Amino acid sequence: MAASAAELKVARQILGWDPLTMARALRLAGAPDKLEARILEMEAGKRDISGPVQVAMEAFLSGWRPNGWTEGETSGLQDGLHGVAR
Repeated sequence: MAASAAELKVARQILGWDPLTMARALRLAGAPDKLEARILEMEAGKRDISGPVQVAMEAFLSGWRPNGWTEGETSGLQDGLHGVAR
């Protein structure tokens, strides 16, 4: 079942993440302002929520985190790659 924009926002809020932290957890590439904008566009229904993003959000809500993740860190990842376009 496809996640709605509202469900994506609620999931992010349940996780206690701001849009930039969520973008970094999803390992989206780009400058911080662009990353935040992409998440906010998905939450506003202005951008499609892809299947991989839906699956990742389900995993995050079940407790899974990416390798190198440290909860509470603004950057999200501790591997030195956060915020770097790949």
